[in-house]
Amino acid sequence: MSLDFPTVAVLGYLLCLGIALGFSLLLLVLRGQPALRLWTASLWLLALSLTSVALRAQLPVVPLVIFGNAVLALSAVLMLYGVARHLERRLPPWQPALLAGVYVAGIVVFVVPFPNLAIRLNVASLFAVLVNGWMAWLLVRHAPPAQRTSCRLAAAIFAAEAGVYLVRLWLPVAPGAGQDIFRAGAPMFATYLAGIFLELARCFALVLLLVERMLVDLRRAARTDGLTGLLNRSAVLADGQAHLQHGLRAQQPMALLLLDVDHFKQINDRWGHQCGDRVLQQVAQVLVSCMSSPQHLLGRYGGEEFVVLLPGAGHARAVALAATIHAQLRRHPAQVGTAQVQVTTSIGLAVGSGQHDLAALLAAADAALYQAKADGRDRTVSAAPVAAT
Repeated sequence: MSLDFPTVAVLGYLLCLGIALGFSLLLLVLRGQPALRLWTASLWLLALSLTSVALRAQLPVVPLVIFGNAVLALSAVLMLYGVARHLERRLPPWQPALLAGVYVAGIVVFVVPFPNLAIRLNVASLFAVLVNGWMAWLLVRHAPPAQRTSCRLAAAIFAAEAGVYLVRLWLPVAPGAGQDIFRAGAPMFATYLAGIFLELARCFALVLLLVERMLVDLRRAARTDGLTGLLNRSAVLADGQAHLQHGLRAQQPMALLLLDVDHFKQINDRWGHQCGDRVLQQVAQVLVSCMSSPQHLLGRYGGEEFVVLLPGAGHARAVALAATIHAQLRRHPAQVGTAQVQVTTSIGLAVGSGQHDLAALLAAADAALYQAKADGRDRTVSAAPVAAT
């Protein structure tokens, strides 16, 4: 089999068909990935578009060219929407639709009333440059911090595709090619071949985007309490230790609040465990609304207990935050069906400075919390300052 243009076109079609099938199988496993659905649909449409190239010698050229390019435009739009969806960015529908419409209209103009293969290839190249450049820009501009590696690699592939088609804008079409793309010449053949290889690389980049996203989600799930969405105990303790070390170097204090939902067992006994879960979720929402700094660490410590770590905060700031929490809980009872469940909390407060120990802070806050509950609940008790160790 000689490596001529028609043969490569058929091989490219078979490659895209295989990739689309592979993504379809992947979709059966990863059903919760909306971007994957769009990318899979895009790849099937791309394979359908390449069918028009592979069958150009057997079917009428004009309707085949228009059909193939219209399907290609839709494939590109779905790929673009998939990238935006993966990045959780809203893309105005009219923008890619307008670009695709102008592209298809340009193809029709230079196929029917003014047939010109060279201009048609330039229109297609310009469309590819704009769409691939757009996706590369989205991946660089809006890459989540935890997913920058995969986003930058994918952006590089899309940028390389844009570069290939940008080069093609300046390549000549072989004299005598007429309207037959198979006779467009060696330069066009080379760009078509490069496009096939980059299409394969792009699919690996898309898989890499999905893999890194899933790894990030798994890490987040391992650090998150499933009921409240807050950090779990181990995550708070690990991050708290890191903040403590930073405070040690900067000689900054750290305040810690240990909270316990008052009479939680009675709530469960009277209203049921579903109500208890709703109460814990409400407390978590109130606590989140009270946090005034991204440096504050908030997590579920266990059962009905919550912990707040305030790096750099002294006693006064911690007392003020505790008072805010008490007030906000009184203002926002938990809604259970048509009933409202009033929720209060007891808080133990401990502050350490200099070279303090996180376990010592927790022990001091726990003792203060026990005292707050003994004194009647719905109050804050401060422990004695934790001495440096």
